[in-house]
Amino acid sequence: MRGSSESRRGFTLIELLVVIAIIGVLIALLLPAVQAAREAARRAQCTNNLKQIGLAIHNYESAQGSFPMGNMRSDRRNDNCTITWGHTWMNFILPYIEGGSQFNTVNFYRPYNSVTQFTAFRTKVNSFLCPDDSTNTDLSTQGFIVTMQTSYAGVRGLTENLYYSWGTGATAPNSDRCGAIDSEGIFGANIAYKIADVVDGTSNTLMVGETSRFRDEPPNSVFNFGNAGGAWGGPDWVSGVNTWPGDVRVSSGAYLVPKLNAQPVRNGGPACLTSTGPFAYPTYGNPPGWVLSPACLDLGQFGFRSKHPGGANFLLTDGSVKFIKESIDRNTYRASGTRGGGEVVSADAF
Repeated sequence: MRGSSESRRGFTLIELLVVIAIIGVLIALLLPAVQAAREAARRAQCTNNLKQIGLAIHNYESAQGSFPMGNMRSDRRNDNCTITWGHTWMNFILPYIEGGSQFNTVNFYRPYNSVTQFTAFRTKVNSFLCPDDSTNTDLSTQGFIVTMQTSYAGVRGLTENLYYSWGTGATAPNSDRCGAIDSEGIFGANIAYKIADVVDGTSNTLMVGETSRFRDEPPNSVFNFGNAGGAWGGPDWVSGVNTWPGDVRVSSGAYLVPKLNAQPVRNGGPACLTSTGPFAYPTYGNPPGWVLSPACLDLGQFGFRSKHPGGANFLLTDGSVKFIKESIDRNTYRASGTRGGGEVVSADAF
């Protein structure tokens, strides 16, 4: 006979619940650390992408004697200001970022939406995509000519120089470039700037920044592009995003007038970019005078944005990469985007 002292002993229900609760607490403590580690890895990959882009731009400069033009637009000498070519600085640096074969498929004598560009613009360039950015890989229903997505854009300074121009008349300023307005940034329309033009110093001047999808933007918000407003080739402007009616964005470039990580203006477009009113050209001699408009601070479609918490990665003209907090002083942020404004920006101001 077995004595009572030999009776089995198991877990009580209370003990089991306590163990489960302890495991739950441990998971709750570890999960943020795991997520933080993953985000740190994604941010490091984004930083590496920008460093590779910077190296490619400087290799281009060494070979060509200048930085690539921001975008190839209409040209009075070649097309009498009637064709949108749609070739951007990202097209031009492909040979220097291990994309030589893809570069060879781009026909620079044909516009971006020509049938001859089918292969070139449908090929993904991994170095142009931040791992935090949501991507759209199903392009089968997005039209015949599609330009692949990018998470980065060239710094175009403060003056809006894509939508606005000096006009296409033969006597207009920059008439040989169809009246394109000069950029204070590194990248402009139909013009290539040199290192000598960066008189504010290469270590103080931003060159490329992040323009990922907005954080609440669905992956399928496209209109003939892998990422509306984030295509590495195509027209100067992208409009008609399926899920956000009235959305209008800059393609391949961005400005430092809107604050960093500003939300987009939806359903009706940006009220601060108008041809009439107190902030319009020529009231302040800046087409338009949006740097003085408080409404333009929240014009996210025209600014830089990131899915990294608290700020965004930027490539400086000297090839270094910095993470700029979204709380950066507005004047400091804008001053860092001009190549010859004469502003004094200390290294610890970013």
